[in-house]
Amino acid sequence: MPVLHEYKGKDEHYVLTSIKGNIVTFQLTTEGQKRLLSAGIIAGKTFERGLLLDLYRSGDAYTHGTGPGEGIPKVDPRQMELDFSHDPEPESMFPSCSDCSSLGDLHLVEELKGKDHRAIILCAGCRSSRSEKIDTSIPLPLVTRGILNHLLEMKNIEKIDSSVSAYKELLDKEFQSKWDALAKIKKSGKGKQKSLFDKTDEKQKKLI
Repeated sequence: MPVLHEYKGKDEHYVLTSIKGNIVTFQLTTEGQKRLLSAGIIAGKTFERGLLLDLYRSGDAYTHGTGPGEGIPKVDPRQMELDFSHDPEPESMFPSCSDCSSLGDLHLVEELKGKDHRAIILCAGCRSSRSEKIDTSIPLPLVTRGILNHLLEMKNIEKIDSSVSAYKELLDKEFQSKWDALAKIKKSGKGKQKSLFDKTDEKQKKLI
């Protein structure tokens, strides 16, 4: 599971997690740090990977690649095992570059191959190496379920890389979970609008 860490001598935090066998560092924006701290997450403690993904999707958690990163202390392997073992949430929920598995600067890309084209997720380096084959390129944190479906339909893209299929499945699950939560609220009656009048009040009854 992700672990929140605090820089020594600074009132700033970062997140370490394990993805595909690599220790990945996520920097936090001021808003991202505020959201984690206000949720009761404290330095040195693990938290749900889904929260980190939510921060990534909003742009409040970001990474330029894998590894500890500049200014970040090296991780003790024993501590890493303590923090990251038995993670109940799958690493696969995080998108990565289809070619090199990097997490940095990911874009949803329309790649052209002759008359064919396909949708794929690529990092900055892999996009640069095949720039002549790329038509559309959208930063992944900006890609919502609606934007992805619209792009596939508008561009008539039928070939979808497994990286995009996995991300589409994630977006579909998030969409469905929101509707399920809304249905649960309505079923419980909590979402029912209260009457503007107290019908037990005789004065109000006369006004109706």
